[in-house]
Amino acid sequence: MVSKRLKIKAKSEGTLVLDAQGLSLHVDGDEGMRARIEFAQQSGRRVALSALTPLEVRRPGEAAERLQFLLSRFDVKPVSDVVMDAAAKLLDASGLDGHECLVDALVVATAALCTPPVLLVTSDKSHIPALCEAAEQLPGAPTVKVVNV
Repeated sequence: MVSKRLKIKAKSEGTLVLDAQGLSLHVDGDEGMRARIEFAQQSGRRVALSALTPLEVRRPGEAAERLQFLLSRFDVKPVSDVVMDAAAKLLDASGLDGHECLVDALVVATAALCTPPVLLVTSDKSHIPALCEAAEQLPGAPTVKVVNV
């Protein structure tokens, strides 16, 4: 018998990408974020995040254990050369500063390389939307829609 989790992965109806705020809310037990993630998984969406995102939401003690458990259930995408190249292109296309927006650019580049349709959960209302708009210029990249929390 195939597990429910494997069935969800097999359907792949797109990707829900969490930035630091989305992951942080989930680690802290936010019911709205839990419901959003559960709905996405039941709908066949993969839940993914950049390998950098857990570093942004590090927690001590029991929260660290909860973070590790949650990460085991999500698709943690590595920061590869392809992701770094895409992030550089996003920064160039958006005109944003790499020093200030580096992590945001890597998160959006990660999202742009995921299976479409892609939803990116974030609280950022300035850099992330500009980078998502720039992502539309990447060859073959899907539209990355922002979901504000």
